[in-house]
Amino acid sequence: MIQKAIRKLSLPLFASAGITAAGLILYQRISLHRASRKGDKTPFESYTTPDGVSMAYERFGYGRPVVLLHSLHPGASRREWRPQIEKLAKDFRVYTVDLPGFGQSDKPTKPWTAYQYAKALHSFLSDVIGKPVALAAANGGADIALVLSMLYPEDLEKLVLISPEGIGRGFATPNDTHQLKKLLSPVIGTQAFLDGTSKKALRLLAEELFYQKERMPVDFVKNLKQNARYGKGAQASYAGYVTRFAAADTKQAFASLSLPFLLIWGERNVRNSAVYLEEAENLQEKGEFMLFEDTAALPHMENSKAFGQILKDFLSEEDLERKAM
Repeated sequence: MIQKAIRKLSLPLFASAGITAAGLILYQRISLHRASRKGDKTPFESYTTPDGVSMAYERFGYGRPVVLLHSLHPGASRREWRPQIEKLAKDFRVYTVDLPGFGQSDKPTKPWTAYQYAKALHSFLSDVIGKPVALAAANGGADIALVLSMLYPEDLEKLVLISPEGIGRGFATPNDTHQLKKLLSPVIGTQAFLDGTSKKALRLLAEELFYQKERMPVDFVKNLKQNARYGKGAQASYAGYVTRFAAADTKQAFASLSLPFLLIWGERNVRNSAVYLEEAENLQEKGEFMLFEDTAALPHMENSKAFGQILKDFLSEEDLERKAM
């Protein structure tokens, strides 16, 4: 009698759980469908790597080639460098690139390592530009640039690095990566992805990236959300970010640099403390080092005018030396 009552009670409970799960899956599908329709519509050129991955990029101006590489966080894209394009394009051929997994580039269904990113970037530089470049890169992108400098030093003439994360934090730990499988799973992983790329979550991220909030572009969070959820492999890109899958220890690569470089750190960077600028200075006797006051992780956006002039002066140093001779 009791067992029969339990069975009668259990049926509605299981039915309710099934309806809840079905409702959650439907919500997730609708959210992802909306994201696919609201992707960035900015015109771009496309390059396909030897592995068949499409990379979106734009080019501006004429002169010696300069490549600008974005950070590695949810919603990051080549848009990050827009404040610098107009000034640089007067004297250089400027390329802004979306790495695979970001912006309008293909988003692989599994997270990538720093080696894979560096290899894809090397293919782009070789096939599209075909000569050594000056490369400016920010945060996680700066670590990709440093890995590139070790694997393919022939690709580079100069480096501008903004707070490379690998100088301080190094490789991902087992504690970082233990939840990768769950984050890649359907339903549970998908919900974690949607929660982590919600407008509220991305606004909190944006507030960490900027010290002076009034200098944040009005459409910055909107663009983060637009790019963070766009593409079939967007969930894998988010999982890679959370687990630091693309992290690399770039101390050795930085210490080995022999080409001209400029290392910049935002004084108020809470995501990657400026104390690592001093550590970087202990690793290198060459190059130039600069601390940007009252900026956080994105000094090239937060104080774009001053940054742009410093960047242009650094990239033009050889021309000034030739004129002086």
